[in-house]
Amino acid sequence: MKFPDLAYINWAKSLPRVDVNLARSGIDHCPASLLKLRPADLVATLPVKYGYAPLGEAIAARYGVAAPQVFALSGGTSFANWVACAAVLDGFSHGAEVIVERPAYEPLLRIPQALGHRVRRLDRRFEDDYAIDLDRFASLVTTRTRLAIVSNLHNPSGARIPMPTLRAMASLLARVKACLLVDEVYLECVFRNRPESSVHAGPNVLTTSSLTKAYGLDGLRAGWMLGPPALIARAGRINDLMTNNSVAAGERMALAAFRHQRDIDRRAHAILDPNLVRVRTFLAGEPRLRAFVPAGGTVVFPRLPSRIDGDRLVKPLAARHSTLAVPGRFFESPRHIRIGFGCRPALLARGLANISRALDELS
Repeated sequence: MKFPDLAYINWAKSLPRVDVNLARSGIDHCPASLLKLRPADLVATLPVKYGYAPLGEAIAARYGVAAPQVFALSGGTSFANWVACAAVLDGFSHGAEVIVERPAYEPLLRIPQALGHRVRRLDRRFEDDYAIDLDRFASLVTTRTRLAIVSNLHNPSGARIPMPTLRAMASLLARVKACLLVDEVYLECVFRNRPESSVHAGPNVLTTSSLTKAYGLDGLRAGWMLGPPALIARAGRINDLMTNNSVAAGERMALAAFRHQRDIDRRAHAILDPNLVRVRTFLAGEPRLRAFVPAGGTVVFPRLPSRIDGDRLVKPLAARHSTLAVPGRFFESPRHIRIGFGCRPALLARGLANISRALDELS
């Protein structure tokens, strides 16, 4: 096993302080007051076996699954993805095949590589609005395929995979006894009530998520997996080698977030709904950017003019206009930038105007 450096994570942890940060991909931080915490929630220990049972039950109720299909763990979606991959690929020799979407959030690509497996790429094309081409996907599935990994909503584009497509993917994988892993940490941004989790696409589907993006509670690092009970149990045993149990106070705070989910959701949509309209208006009036505009979520991934790559725009954008966006090279798409719109509307308006100004200076 060889652990690679993650270029995007390294970059994100070394960003300068700026006035407008459109590099963040989550909702502005949720005020703790919305959790309505009680003194009894601030605990140093809990009765935990494989997950804190009340939290697991709350997650199960939220996504319409049984409690044995849930494993809640600290470390957010990123760690949940690691444990999920390890659970599926455990016992298979190096060289098993894993299909990973492209463009991809870098850890989704590096985890199976670090575990020593061969990665094959599923292109999600700008020209197709980043939709999954099922024929292309089917051509990648072989008898050596053990796992396919996608994000839904897609990171970086925000595109949503329809449930019929997910079911078809799961069915193709089931023929070779493989699994589908769906990172759906952004999916909840599009729902107001009960979400339609990708886990319902088939009995060989696992999903991961957390309280980071749609809830604005990234500091809790509260994540979870949903999936077949046998794989969920295996994930718990693998976690015994790593963190064993989660942070007690964090699990109680996560439970409070589920109890007050409606209030948190209302706050999120009060930010996201007008911001998405502003992003659509901006892109419609900025002819130098071409973009698929998602129906929801927190990010958009516009393409720049042919003579400009993401770094060439992002560097002066930060230096001259105190505004951050993510260069597309971190998502294998150098001519793009990722723009997050989960911030306060006034900051978003300022940041989008600064992008146009930086483009003017490069003309």
